[in-house]
Amino acid sequence: MPAEEITEPYLRILQNMREYPNDIPLVEGKISEAFREFIKIMFTPEEAEIVQHLEVRPLSIRKISQRIGKDRNETKKILVEMAEKGIIQDIGGYAYFLSMAHLLNMPYKYSKAYERFGKRGAELYVQFFIKEKFYKRYESSDAGTSLIRLIPINTSIDQQSTILNSEEIHGIIENCQKPIVITDCPCRKRTEVLEIRECKDKYPIHESCFQLGAFGSYFKKRGEGRELSVEEAHELVDKFAKMGLIFTTENVKSPNHQVVCCCCDCCCSLLRGMTRFEDKNENCVSKSNYISEVNQDLCKGCGTCQKRCVFHAIIIQNEKASVEPQKCYGCGACAITCPASAIKLHRIERSHIYENHLELMKKIYDENRTPYTKKL
Repeated sequence: MPAEEITEPYLRILQNMREYPNDIPLVEGKISEAFREFIKIMFTPEEAEIVQHLEVRPLSIRKISQRIGKDRNETKKILVEMAEKGIIQDIGGYAYFLSMAHLLNMPYKYSKAYERFGKRGAELYVQFFIKEKFYKRYESSDAGTSLIRLIPINTSIDQQSTILNSEEIHGIIENCQKPIVITDCPCRKRTEVLEIRECKDKYPIHESCFQLGAFGSYFKKRGEGRELSVEEAHELVDKFAKMGLIFTTENVKSPNHQVVCCCCDCCCSLLRGMTRFEDKNENCVSKSNYISEVNQDLCKGCGTCQKRCVFHAIIIQNEKASVEPQKCYGCGACAITCPASAIKLHRIERSHIYENHLELMKKIYDENRTPYTKKL
């Protein structure tokens, strides 16, 4: 049914959201009932009357005011209030849009949005994201193009290998658009709310997710999170790497990144596609262009690397570690704390990185569009 023929606001919002490259949660081609309820928690009926005119691509205040039949100043006031609540996203206060990642994660890293969702939002997420397997579409396209990629830390990389700023966490921090704002991790917060978090004594929720550039400005402007200097960000990266957290970001070369996630294998909406969910998604994240190798002469067989590998790519045989290359995602967690410095990442060209967000999202959009997914 064309969007212009739909008059019910919530249904029109859902239809508009279907233009997101990864689509929305579906069950046998129909919109998930759990996701319908999630959206009704996200927007009050009064807000839905306005939000139904937004799209997944940014629209100017002028364009939105024309659609809702209000003057520009009144429209801006309404949009600013909704952006303050964390239920829509803006670009510098000039354009507004709907974003799937924003809608799913905002309730658990932005206090004003959490007030609406609480535990019920997390329960609905479990239903449509995990049980109904939306995680597959959220993580990658039907053809296997990953939305997000792993980024190792330079100290895990063999110094004879090529180290590109766009493919290493410290290089990304150094070159990304500023500000850098640290917020809570939405994935660990969500499992905490559900009382199922496995890493309570291992990894933090508070201040463990980096928001960059426009995303950083979003949180900074609204008094959420804490702005970091570049030096503070580098220090946190080193701290989290030693803990065993794994870094991910959008699968693009452009320095205009939005977020750097510090992921654990038990809570992360991405990594769990391989580490927890029964129906595996090998493309939950794109592997880095590095792979672990063990110097057998240096290896003491202590097993530290094996314990830290969330992808189970390392085995210990005859008191020596070895890596199964097809299982290695190239995160470098194994190398960071090796007491003998026996394991390092070595460059191997195996994953395509897209030039920018537009190229990546167009690729995913095109790969996901079939007559089946267009049905309401």
